[in-house]
Amino acid sequence: MAEEISATKHFLETLNTIEGEWGSWVDELNMIEQETQDLLHEIELTKFDVQRGYRLCKELRETRQRRRKLKEKMEILKTLKEFTESNKQLKISLYKALNTMQRTEEHQGQRMYTPRIRTDITLAERGGAG
Repeated sequence: MAEEISATKHFLETLNTIEGEWGSWVDELNMIEQETQDLLHEIELTKFDVQRGYRLCKELRETRQRRRKLKEKMEILKTLKEFTESNKQLKISLYKALNTMQRTEEHQGQRMYTPRIRTDITLAERGGAG
């Protein structure tokens, strides 16, 4: 049962990460777009030699690749973000279910079986679960 508890916990952590990080991803995307504009204005408004032009082009390419990677990540996770926003009660219910699952698992680990008839067996002495 530990896998099911772990999967539920991981799903909730994923939802929390998306909710918590979304704003910083938007901020990062804005910064990357401003950096792109800086590079484009540098290319547009200054004179440069071939080496400097190559470096500017390479920096622009790397900036655009970072932007693309972040946008693709946000595009995929947007579905879960919207799902979470429109199903807040489900998330609360999942937390309650996870808590119950964890308490049940803990209780099961502490359970002991005491033989009713066969007192000659050693199960009770070993503290075996039942």
